[in-house]
Amino acid sequence: MSIRLRLLLSYLAMILVPILFVVLSGLLVALLFRGDIKELRNIYLPPEHHHHISEKNQLYIDLHKETMKNSGKFLDQTYLKKINGQLNKMGGNSLVVRKGDKIIYLPAKLKGLDVEELPQFGLFGEVDPVEQIDHQVISIKKLDFFYPDGSQGSLFFVTDASSFAKFVRSSFPILFIVLIVILIVTNGLLTYYVSRSIIRPIRALQKAAKHIKEGDLTLPIPVTSKDEIGQLAQGFEEMRVRLKESIEKQLAYEENRKELIANISHDLKTPITTIKGYVEGIRDGVANSPEKIDRYIQTIHSKSIDLDHMIDELFLYSKLDLQSLPFHFETIHFDHYLQDFVEELRFDLEEMKVEINLNIDKNGDYLIIGDREHLKRVITNIVDNSLKYIDKPNKELSFYLSTVDSFVLFKMNDNGPGISEENIPMIFDRFYRADMARGTEKGGSGLGLSIAKRIIEEHHGSIWAESQHGKGTTILFTLKKAGEEK
Repeated sequence: MSIRLRLLLSYLAMILVPILFVVLSGLLVALLFRGDIKELRNIYLPPEHHHHISEKNQLYIDLHKETMKNSGKFLDQTYLKKINGQLNKMGGNSLVVRKGDKIIYLPAKLKGLDVEELPQFGLFGEVDPVEQIDHQVISIKKLDFFYPDGSQGSLFFVTDASSFAKFVRSSFPILFIVLIVILIVTNGLLTYYVSRSIIRPIRALQKAAKHIKEGDLTLPIPVTSKDEIGQLAQGFEEMRVRLKESIEKQLAYEENRKELIANISHDLKTPITTIKGYVEGIRDGVANSPEKIDRYIQTIHSKSIDLDHMIDELFLYSKLDLQSLPFHFETIHFDHYLQDFVEELRFDLEEMKVEINLNIDKNGDYLIIGDREHLKRVITNIVDNSLKYIDKPNKELSFYLSTVDSFVLFKMNDNGPGISEENIPMIFDRFYRADMARGTEKGGSGLGLSIAKRIIEEHHGSIWAESQHGKGTTILFTLKKAGEEK
């Protein structure tokens, strides 16, 4: 239930309960004076609503007319007894007749009634008073008239007050106090329920906000309802989770940054130390022959190239990591692209005597959307990584291209020493060298396959490795077909 609906219902209840309280109080007060709950309609309903005239009221009207036309009949005891009998049949009513200061007709069941206890002569008041006479609670309705001799006369219609009226008369203060207590308790419970359902969640949010302010993001925020405060609590909880994830990611980035700086320092220091050593050798005259000087210079040149390549890869990886490397996507027939790459690779590796094979499934659709230069970097890094670790005199690289569902599948396997199963998931991590996995010490930046992975992911593809120790390694990646791009 929403807070708005809850407040509306509470507001309506706080209006309706007092109204009900006033109505009940009015009924109780009216019963004190009227005595019979059936007669209350004569008080509160206007005459036009009295569509049906009861037999008793009709008798009252007829008697009223009779007092004006022939008031002497009310001296006749037989006539009065007849009227009293009719009244008795109408719910236990009785007739008392007074002439002047004397009662001239009094039923036996009202023998304890004294003339002084009856209302005085006079045309006043329509609300019947409730009297207690001889331990009996009665309601008296009076009709005044004049006898033929001019003396005052009154007809009294006496009704036994109902047991409910007796109870109300005797217990009115208690009932009134009970109604007030019910009113107070009802409003108190409504106020407590509404305030509790609002204040409690707000206090929980306040507590959670304090923990967040102090940097403690481990305390979950309970969501106990689906109302507006529950939605707010849900928003706070999602904010806390995302903030916690963001901080954890930031800490991981910071840790990675420290690791990156340490690895860069180590990787750059090695070639620089070598270059420095050979330069000092030339300067100190250690290289004392033209052949030795030439060998030193050649080594310095080679290490400089390695250093330049390492810096390029670090710069490229940094841009990929920051997602600031521009990509120029275009439509590419990847089968033709791979054929051209393999032809160029065969020419470049001709002196290394590397056997290169290419197998393309002729039934595939190889149209993709990609960046030519970055895809060339991916395949080049895969090739360089394999050539670095092949320890056989006859090196072999085999390329395969096929399609799987909506993807183009590239595979390249070598005849190198392979990688142990536990090391395969780590070869795409940055600065991870497979020296331990392959049992060799080949150097390099350790970023080649990591860069390849980042580029393939930017193409919304996947890259992975399959290998067994001593049986070569296969690197695979997938690219979405151009028709599958959204």
